Amino acid sequence: MLKMSVYRGLSLLGVVAGLSGCSTQELETAEETGQLQGEAIVSSITEGDYVIRSAMTGKCIDIAAAGTADGAKVQQWDCNGSNAQKFRISPTSGGYWKILNVNSGKALDIKDASTAPNAEIHQWSYVGANNQQFKFVDRGSSRFSVHARHTDMVIDLSWGKPDNGTLYVQYPFTNGQLNQLFTFDKVSGGTTPPPTGNCAVSGDGKTTLRFINQCSFEVNFAGNNITGGLLGSGKEECRTIGSTTEMMLTKRYWGFRKGEDPGFEKHSLAEFGFNEVFYEHRSWDWFNLSHVDAHNLPLKIVPYNLPGGNTCAGQTRSCPMDMIANCPPEGQFRNAAGKVISCVSRDRDNPNSVVARYFDAACSQSYSWSGDDSVMAACNGEDFDIVFCPQN
Repeated sequence: MLKMSVYRGLSLLGVVAGLSGCSTQELETAEETGQLQGEAIVSSITEGDYVIRSAMTGKCIDIAAAGTADGAKVQQWDCNGSNAQKFRISPTSGGYWKILNVNSGKALDIKDASTAPNAEIHQWSYVGANNQQFKFVDRGSSRFSVHARHTDMVIDLSWGKPDNGTLYVQYPFTNGQLNQLFTFDKVSGGTTPPPTGNCAVSGDGKTTLRFINQCSFEVNFAGNNITGGLLGSGKEECRTIGSTTEMMLTKRYWGFRKGEDPGFEKHSLAEFGFNEVFYEHRSWDWFNLSHVDAHNLPLKIVPYNLPGGNTCAGQTRSCPMDMIANCPPEGQFRNAAGKVISCVSRDRDNPNSVVARYFDAACSQSYSWSGDDSVMAACNGEDFDIVFCPQN
């Protein structure tokens, strides 16, 4: 079983005015992007609702056909935000947890309490049996193996197949193979940020940015209206920047590996215009990821709605690819030791430059040159996650 950038000094409003009055209906939906409303990948498991993704394929654990009956198949499927792919995780005893599907209320269960490798996983009414309880083992980079209590075998994507409908089985843990590892996205319906760290509070009338480091190394973070800091691997910090109605134009945030700051205009950027007015939108937030200047770290922005709102659905922006290794020679920026620490676009206004084409091919959700306005996101948000080295 191994089996936008915006032009520097310009408001986002001035840029989005060129979008010909696009409406919210033209923005991508959660289902189209594979992103989920109110998602935030966690580095530790606490009680709550989660979407569980295969580290191998990025697809979600799913109850087939949203079934509610005992014995319904547990399978892999493209992530779509439905309740058939959301699971309530709650503690039982001794460090073990039950995993109940939100749609059916039924538990992940090793069929017939089998102790054999390749025994199928299905859903069943929860009765507290050991074949319905699991522990989560941290394998690094916010990935976990999931072990059945009665056998200590792990949930395994059968043969690591990428196809929709592939079954999950139990199998002995095998040296961290990706088909046996999962990421957990804590979901909140887009209204309340996940409680990790308790530093972003929904409904407090303030906009808080939560900086999350999912890299395997320490990251310094910074921005043009915050005091920066240093994040250890798996750590997070918050910065409250103002109210949910205060207009704050052209704000940018970035990070870099500790000791490897490439300098001005050589960072990947998370860019925002907070509480701007644009046509029928009142006090909306506009945001994007930018490689117009450079790429030095993978980035992700996760927006959270004001309480009771739903405009942030599908507006997550993520570029999880590390683009340093294959950076074209024209873009390579090296430190004093000769190490490439940034891939720099030296012709930022030219969509046909070698580096712009490289960025565009690698990541469709970020600006690859200064006029690439199609990747802007917008919603009536409250708080935001800015994630370094996201897993998806």
